[in-house]
Amino acid sequence: MDERPNVMIVLARCRHNRQGFGIRFEEKSRGRWTADWAFAVKETAARREGYDRGEIAGEFGIDPAYPGCPHCRAKLLLKCECGKVTCWNGEDHRVTCPWCGRAGEVRGVAESLQAGSDR
Repeated sequence: MDERPNVMIVLARCRHNRQGFGIRFEEKSRGRWTADWAFAVKETAARREGYDRGEIAGEFGIDPAYPGCPHCRAKLLLKCECGKVTCWNGEDHRVTCPWCGRAGEVRGVAESLQAGSDR
C-alpha cells in the first residue's frame, strides 16, 4: 500500500504587494513541518479549497529548495498576532502585516499555523 505524505497548505500574503499565495507544508516527522513549495493563489479560491479551515502545530522549517514567495521571492515567513502568515526577507526587524495592518517587531517562534488539506 502506497502511503501519501501528510501535506497541508497555509494561506499567506506577500508583504510587498498584498497578493495571496499558498505554502505547501509536509510533515516530515511527527510535529515537524517543512515548507517546500509556494504558489500564487487568489484568496477566494484558497478559501473555497479550505486552506484557512484547519491548523497545523509543532516545529516549522524551510526546505533548502523552497522557492520563496511567488511575488517577491522572500524565503522566510512570519506569523502576525492576528494569526495570519506573510513572507519576510529576514532583514527587516519591524514589519507591517499585510492582513491586519499592525506594525511590530519580529520576535518569537510560531507554534501553530492555520492550514487546510491538500487532498
